[in-house]
Amino acid sequence: MLKGNLTCTIVGKLLTHYVEDNLDRKCKEMVSIHLRNCPLCMEKYMVVKKLFNEAEKKRKLIKERENMYEEISLYIDGEMEKSRINDFEATLNKRKEYEEALLNISKLKRTLNNSFYKTKYNIETDISKKVMERLKTSGFINRIKNAVERFFTCFHQ
Repeated sequence: MLKGNLTCTIVGKLLTHYVEDNLDRKCKEMVSIHLRNCPLCMEKYMVVKKLFNEAEKKRKLIKERENMYEEISLYIDGEMEKSRINDFEATLNKRKEYEEALLNISKLKRTLNNSFYKTKYNIETDISKKVMERLKTSGFINRIKNAVERFFTCFHQ
């Protein structure tokens, strides 16, 4: 079906761009004319528009959460600008999700920190034990001991 110089197939392919406002003025106008005259394409448009609006709401929520987590991380790490701390703490008192996120992030950072230090300590212990075992089995310690004895023997003669 041809409405406004565009077929339904072409309009169907352009709907997403039309909803996102990514068409030039002339193309947008042609799609608009087609939509006014074609109930089937208008129905598709309404579905695409609804999905787009829902996706935009979710993107906005995700962005707000990312900002919240970033602020909390700066606050916990002591990297937040002093001028922002009072406002942030006021937000903490007003918004329950900030307080919950602060607690969860604090727990996560503490767990990661503890895990890091446990692993670091175990690695250092394991490495030093392995190095000492290798030195003993390779005879290196005995060679050093003999070299030191020869060195001091030179002075005692």
